[in-house]
Amino acid sequence: MTAPVSTPLQKTVRWLATYANFPGTRLANRAELLLLITTAAEQEQVALQRSPRFLVESNNIAADASLRAYNMNRSLAHYVSNNAQKT
Repeated sequence: MTAPVSTPLQKTVRWLATYANFPGTRLANRAELLLLITTAAEQEQVALQRSPRFLVESNNIAADASLRAYNMNRSLAHYVSNNAQKT
């Protein structure tokens, strides 16, 4: 069994509890703000490195071909025919 991966926020709170006696005492406002901005940036970096989780790829070739044909027919319907031509 693998250990759960800790998020940047969990690491920050653990660091605060260990070294800054959090939540009993707090850091100076500017130091706390800097620490939280760094944590947010690290969290965003982790999210960017993670692959998309909800990417759905279709394996239904017939449905894909049908949809392409349907869209092609819809685009052809917008051409204006010239019915004013004399025969």
